[in-house]
Amino acid sequence: MNLSGLFKVSLISSALVLAGCGGDINVNPTTNDNRVDNSVDNVTNPDPVTDPDKGVTLDCATYTLDGTVFSGEQDGKNCKYSQAFASDEKDINASFLIKALPDNGAHIFEGALFIGSDVDTSKGGSIDLDGPTLTIEAGATIAFTKSDSFVRVARGANIQAVGEVDKPITFTSIFEIDGDDTTTPAMQDWGGIQINGLATTVECSKTEAETGMCNIAAEGVVSYYGGNDDTDDSGTLKHVVVKFAGNGVEGDELNSITLNAVGSGTTVEYVHIHQGYDDGIELFGGQVNIKHIVVTDTADDGIDWDTGWKGNGQFILVQTLNQGNHGFETDGGKKDPTSAEGSDRATSGSNPTIANATVVSNGIKGPRGHGAGMEMKEWGKAQLHNMLFVSKGTEDGAACFDLYNEKDASSTAGIHANAVAGDIKFHNSIFACAKDFEDIHTALEGDLASFDIAQWFTGGGNQLVGFANFENVLGADMATTNGTIKDKDGNNVAVESSKLSEDNSFFTDVTYIGALGEDETDTEWAKFVAESVKRTQ
Repeated sequence: MNLSGLFKVSLISSALVLAGCGGDINVNPTTNDNRVDNSVDNVTNPDPVTDPDKGVTLDCATYTLDGTVFSGEQDGKNCKYSQAFASDEKDINASFLIKALPDNGAHIFEGALFIGSDVDTSKGGSIDLDGPTLTIEAGATIAFTKSDSFVRVARGANIQAVGEVDKPITFTSIFEIDGDDTTTPAMQDWGGIQINGLATTVECSKTEAETGMCNIAAEGVVSYYGGNDDTDDSGTLKHVVVKFAGNGVEGDELNSITLNAVGSGTTVEYVHIHQGYDDGIELFGGQVNIKHIVVTDTADDGIDWDTGWKGNGQFILVQTLNQGNHGFETDGGKKDPTSAEGSDRATSGSNPTIANATVVSNGIKGPRGHGAGMEMKEWGKAQLHNMLFVSKGTEDGAACFDLYNEKDASSTAGIHANAVAGDIKFHNSIFACAKDFEDIHTALEGDLASFDIAQWFTGGGNQLVGFANFENVLGADMATTNGTIKDKDGNNVAVESSKLSEDNSFFTDVTYIGALGEDETDTEWAKFVAESVKRTQ
């Protein structure tokens, strides 16, 4: 059956409509963590029904809510879900399972998929810490038919999406699986995945966080995030592929994956994001860690953090070869931490540690900006180890690194002051770039007037080796760091990698810089990178 006739939607996305979500309960707010295990072991679907025409039995997802059973409808090799099953008007407060279907079948959603109740505690609502769990089986494919539909996991709810390297869980556009040669999947075909957590964010004061009154409106359809538990567990995304997602207008956007005040108890690893309209992963506050991440040809940034994210990241590959903006865009927060208003925040600003990342770019100008390396701004901090930025871009906006000080200017807590103090620092890293640094946006004054960014960078044991070609640095996959790196003149370059595991068990010590080493050929990470690169071709 040709699905495109059933689910044809416009490829031109309109601005998302802001709409309040229901679910408020008139009781006093609480954040006591009494949650229970709602994982796959506790979720079963009723016996599936056999399609009399096909003779094929499919396990379409089913849940019961307020005594009513809601089920997907079998359509040949696929399962379809109407807006009665899931939509942006419905918070699903029942755990259920989405299984892998045979013969490349997909679970097709006509509306958004909202797991758990959205609650604004300032209006008397109470967050259900024993919220429902969405469990997704390895190998499952989930497709959306509308540009403004997305997956949202509310505070207290949980997602368990655990795939395998050869059986990833895929979230994608209807146009990739509809069987219609006249349709082509593209970014903005659907919204992406949004997880709202209970961790801290600079958008809330300490008092608001500690009293359960932190309620920050998420972008997209209005929902709320934030709290006072930096170890909060929103579930697992592992061996997950997200394609053709992202939507919205400037300042009110859905990313391929949005992690709003998500806690360190949450697992995000082995994730591939391809052709998203906005950022690959954007993190607003929280302390969730990310590891083994590949982002390819997003329109905007690969990884973007803001409002006090203090997690860790390792083994991150961002390729902006056909379109894209910065590999990393980073902000400290929306408030100057030295101001009276900014000093009483739940955290003091973004300050993650990142190791073993590769950003590779053609410097091409796409719909959201030039392909570039990394932009840091707005009072941010970070420790950056074993980083490898490779770019042929020469235009303004395409440099490998930018300390962008439009808002924090020469502030004592601004990015240039943080760089001088060592609160922003590269360790054991290489820039192989045709243009290393952007010009300073706002002239520096006082003690910062003599700041020399090249001297600052190389003073940390890092190297600027210039750009002659990608082959001097990277393998044919444009992902693997060569065992021997050459500068633009063909001379060998050596940098010893940082070792971090002794002080932080999250990190894995390796001998190379960048996301993947030449000798790492048979590991799970190497196989995941190879499969991710293959998906882009």
